[in-house]
Amino acid sequence: MLAITLEEKELFNTIGLVARVDRKASLESAERVITYLEAEGLSILLEPKLARSIDRVEFSSPLKKMMSDLIITIGGDGTILRACLQIPKPEPPILAINMGVRGFLAEVDPKEDLRAVKRCLEGRYTVERYTKLASAIGGKKLPDALNEVFVASSMPAKLLYIRIWKGSDAVAECRADGIVAASQTGSTGYSLSGGGPVLDPEVDAFVLTPICPLTVFHPIVFSAESTISIELLRPKTATVVLDGEHRVAMKPKDECITIRKSGNFSSFIRFEGSFYHRLKGRLLFSRRGMS
Repeated sequence: MLAITLEEKELFNTIGLVARVDRKASLESAERVITYLEAEGLSILLEPKLARSIDRVEFSSPLKKMMSDLIITIGGDGTILRACLQIPKPEPPILAINMGVRGFLAEVDPKEDLRAVKRCLEGRYTVERYTKLASAIGGKKLPDALNEVFVASSMPAKLLYIRIWKGSDAVAECRADGIVAASQTGSTGYSLSGGGPVLDPEVDAFVLTPICPLTVFHPIVFSAESTISIELLRPKTATVVLDGEHRVAMKPKDECITIRKSGNFSSFIRFEGSFYHRLKGRLLFSRRGMS
């Protein structure tokens, strides 16, 4: 993770908005933000579902074509991850307004949405960059994942029997419901639920965590310079899920998926606090007795 200094910041001229459309509060926040941005004379792009939901189709733009200087997400971590999977690379910074349950990646309370946007436009913020994971199946590149690459059996409740490689070295074999390769950011997500460690943002690494292993197999932390391959032994088919959003089928001809550090990053607007402030306040530690 890298903090970007004030001197490296650029003006925001075109703003993209991505929001949950199943919550009234999210749509109300989006409308407030749009009204404010219009008053500031800025160009606005809206995800198509959002544009239709608030009757602003003139601003509609598919995420894959959303060329903007800043992305504002209004939702939870799922909304953020969906945006990061699809927006053009290199990604613009993201200002995340939390309308989710945990909102670990989000920065702003909904009541502070306009204040946060104003601070962005005034340049009173820092930017944190987060490493992503690149993966490929049979030479076919998949979208970069911010959180994790999850490999599981295509059949529910059927064990996946896999062999794990680091480069040309066989690391281990494992029977499990699935396996998660998680970035530093993703180490606080599904991997953590599966018993994996939290990676400090300054540790340039990613973690491989088995999900409900039948054999004894503990999570392994690999250097970010590693290339990991997951070979299917049985069955010869599997499902790969990127950040809980993008699904791809592995077929017998594919046999393995390779995972390595991506050259792309996701960037987040930050105003205050730190990784551990968010960790203890939203996810991992009890607030009792913590300042």
